[in-house]
Amino acid sequence: MKVKAIILSAGKGTRFKSEKPKVLHEILGKPMLFYVKTSAQWINPDEIIFVVGHKKEQVKQYISCDRCTIVEQDNQLGTGHAVQITLPHWKDFDGFLIILNGDTPLIKGQTLKDALEYAKAMLLYEGANMNSYSSEYKNEKFAGVVLTAKVPNPYGYGRIIKDENGKVIKIVEEKDASLEEKRINEVNSGIYIFYAPFLKEVINRLDNKNAQNEYYLTDVITLLKEEGKEIYALEIPDYTEILGVNDRWQLAYVENILKMQYLQFWALNGTTFHNPESIWVEFDVEFSKDVEVFQNCVFKGNTKIGENTVIEPNCIIKNSKIGKNVKILANSVIEDSVIEDGAVVGPFARLRQKTVIKQNAVIGNFVEVKKSTIGENTNARHLTYIGDATVGKDVNIGAGTITCNYDGFKKYQTIIKDKAFIGSDTMLVAPITIGEEAMTASGSVITKDVPPKALAIERAPLKIIENYVEKRRKKFKNNE
Repeated sequence: MKVKAIILSAGKGTRFKSEKPKVLHEILGKPMLFYVKTSAQWINPDEIIFVVGHKKEQVKQYISCDRCTIVEQDNQLGTGHAVQITLPHWKDFDGFLIILNGDTPLIKGQTLKDALEYAKAMLLYEGANMNSYSSEYKNEKFAGVVLTAKVPNPYGYGRIIKDENGKVIKIVEEKDASLEEKRINEVNSGIYIFYAPFLKEVINRLDNKNAQNEYYLTDVITLLKEEGKEIYALEIPDYTEILGVNDRWQLAYVENILKMQYLQFWALNGTTFHNPESIWVEFDVEFSKDVEVFQNCVFKGNTKIGENTVIEPNCIIKNSKIGKNVKILANSVIEDSVIEDGAVVGPFARLRQKTVIKQNAVIGNFVEVKKSTIGENTNARHLTYIGDATVGKDVNIGAGTITCNYDGFKKYQTIIKDKAFIGSDTMLVAPITIGEEAMTASGSVITKDVPPKALAIERAPLKIIENYVEKRRKKFKNNE
């Protein structure tokens, strides 16, 4: 049985108080709409139809996928109207339509897949080929499914009124519900599966005779019942999957649920998280087995952490690849960088864009590296800035070293070759090359290339004034 998905994503999101379309507000580094689209793709639909409206150009820029279609809803006249305007894309379609909301990001693809299998089983005779249409129905009256859930606090949700067989009698909105109906905690998720030929018969008969002057998709159920058709309620065991996002506090609540689900997934696959409530992890982050993460760490963007790596508290890692057996010590910030196996970074280190730390190198406390490659077994342990540099292997960089890479107009390269020794407090004025096994003396400002195995020293002559303190003291007293 074929299926098409319709994702309603035209709403203004007034309660967000934002210039950004609601469905583009981010959850764990991805627009809210991303999660709904991903779940829809899980069921491999023939087509995904996005209904866009408010700030539609921004939403359209984000939508890019195979078999995706965009329909514009210039006037937001309700969910029923949103589905009405998609009719040209499915009026001759002999299959299921699954209707989703762009602000319900926790719905899982497996849940949708299971719901579709249920709908197929209800529609087709037993033994029929589930992958192709059969003109024989198991239930000729079956028109679709409403996904429901039992929630702890049903206030504000439409209540599901159904019979003992699970057939939906009606959906009662909060403002219209009696006291007895308000006690019902099984609610409408806003996710529907309709058999398209039956929906086509009634979708254009919706009216807007209500307080909001909108066309409600829930009214389709009444119209189908009038045609002798049946809609069934299918309960989702985990009610959090149907949680909608209508304001920024709900956004934060849903984001926290999703974050804990991700951390649980990686924990069950071999990663240890200490105090996981304090750890932030985005969608594209990947962990390996035997990784150990301590509290208050942040993982963003396209980040991968290799096996047996330890990440101490208060670290931020973004768009970076961390190898195996790496130690990221406390309070380090790593962005757009690669750290190879066995390296040590931190504490209080910062790695910026296009930095590569080779195997077993050490980048120590209060060291900043930007757009540089640090070779194998090289050490820069203290209070150093390395920018726009290529550093070889087995190099020692003393405390206080700075590559002076910027003259106010352009950036220049520093090259430090294998086994060089850079003394403490050395200023390397780029462009410059330090040869293999060359040395720089502490406190030097190096402005010329240093040949291999040479010593570069630049210091003013040391002047010592004997008894200076006594002379100064006497001069001070004489001036009183």
